[in-house]
Amino acid sequence: MTSLTNLPRFNKILPHAAIALLITVAITIFFVYQQIEARKQLQYSHLTLKAQQLSAWLDTNFSIINNVLMEVEPLTADTCDSEMLFELRSLMFNVAPVVEIGMVNSAGELICTSWQRHHNAIKVNPPPDQYGLRFVGPLNVEYMQQPAFVLARTLRDGSEVNALVRIRWLKNQLKNYASELGFTALIDSDTGNPIVTNGLYSHPKPATHLPIDFDLIIQAYFQNNREQIAVYSPLTTLPKLSIVISDEKSILIDNDELISPTGFLVLFIIWLALTAVGYMLSNYLSDSRHQLKRALKRDEFINYYQPIVAHRDKKIMGVEVLMRWQHPVEGLKSPITFIPEAIATGYLNLMTSQQLAKCYTELKHLIDKDPDFIVTINISACHLLSQQAITEFIRYKTRIPGLVLEVTEDVLIDETNESIQHAFITLTQAGIHIAIDDFGTGYCGLSYLSQLPVTYLKADKSFIAAIGTDGMHTHVLEMIVDLAQKLELTVIAEGVETTEQLDYLTQLKIELHQGWLYSKALPAKVLLEQIEQRGFTLSIPAS
Repeated sequence: MTSLTNLPRFNKILPHAAIALLITVAITIFFVYQQIEARKQLQYSHLTLKAQQLSAWLDTNFSIINNVLMEVEPLTADTCDSEMLFELRSLMFNVAPVVEIGMVNSAGELICTSWQRHHNAIKVNPPPDQYGLRFVGPLNVEYMQQPAFVLARTLRDGSEVNALVRIRWLKNQLKNYASELGFTALIDSDTGNPIVTNGLYSHPKPATHLPIDFDLIIQAYFQNNREQIAVYSPLTTLPKLSIVISDEKSILIDNDELISPTGFLVLFIIWLALTAVGYMLSNYLSDSRHQLKRALKRDEFINYYQPIVAHRDKKIMGVEVLMRWQHPVEGLKSPITFIPEAIATGYLNLMTSQQLAKCYTELKHLIDKDPDFIVTINISACHLLSQQAITEFIRYKTRIPGLVLEVTEDVLIDETNESIQHAFITLTQAGIHIAIDDFGTGYCGLSYLSQLPVTYLKADKSFIAAIGTDGMHTHVLEMIVDLAQKLELTVIAEGVETTEQLDYLTQLKIELHQGWLYSKALPAKVLLEQIEQRGFTLSIPAS
């Protein structure tokens, strides 16, 4: 039984829970994306740091070798005596990676090495006219039966001094800088060709990153058909050489445990909070008081005008001002949907104040042309109990001389309320006429009418609709007309829609009519256009 009682509330909460879930999912996606990006950047930084560390380490060692080669500068290749061999060997033992230091004369003949003097000179490439450290290789050294990496300098006399660096030593330096799915390599900066590698070296496709002039990060599919991320870092001592360290993207961006159990708890709390906020906000926005307050602030209440017509000459004698709500979502709303809430929330007085202001602005041209033009406004007991409203009605009487206040019978019969009785007296003394709306449907008898300052009786449309049906309502209408004549009151027939009703009302000598036979309630602009086209008369079918 309890669950059935709570079902409506559950159904009301469910949409907010669904929306909150969508928002929470969006927050989760954003959070996970940020986590992935943060991890990616962290791994990029880590990979870049490793490349820079390896590059700096090689630069340090190559600088040491370069300094050693520069110490050979005073020596000449042609003089390869025991003293020179001792000097070369001493220099070689100072640098662990170097296995041999050699001297090549300007003709391109290897004359002397740290191992021995070659009596039969070995022909090699002539030294280039290039000052500074350079690399050659890797080369296969015959007597060592293994490849070597050569660093060389051209001396001032055109000869060359070079140092053979073990490839194995270079490989050992590279092997600790990549995972099993990655690789590390020392490559030619211009061509990308590997000189020393650890792992399965591969080029990005296409290789648009060459030549390498500065630190570079590439994420692409490589020629090994794997998506990899590679960091390129050129050496400072030898810019023609670059270090590249690469790992497979799946290794770098590991998405396991992006959201911890605590994170799921936080997301659950966020979902609950969003559901609660959505539910409370919905209740607040759907609250009639809030909606009416917002509508007043946005000036959403507008006036429609239904003409009051004298049936003999079809002249428009006045209008009844009807309030409409131009709702931003639900469209045009009739008074029955919001007036009860306006009374209950206490906003009706303020709404009527706006209605009067718009009425005066929109009908000023008609009022100036005909000061006796009737303008009827519907009011309730809350108006008569408000001194501010009474004062405002009297103030607008000077602007709208034909102002008429319409009240229902249930307001008039409250004789015990002295404030209401005093309000009627104050209004009539100010020259404001009173009309009883929907007369005949309430309990206002002859004694009440004789004591109250009433000018108009508006016969309820149910009596007009009964014309021609031989029902009791027709006889009630006749009694209303008879009562009005005795009290010298003017009857206004509401809801006139057919010529048959028009003929019968004419027989009863009811002069003022209001209804769709003449016109529906119209916006001010349409009403003024019709009056401008036809004067104050309307074209009504002949009776």
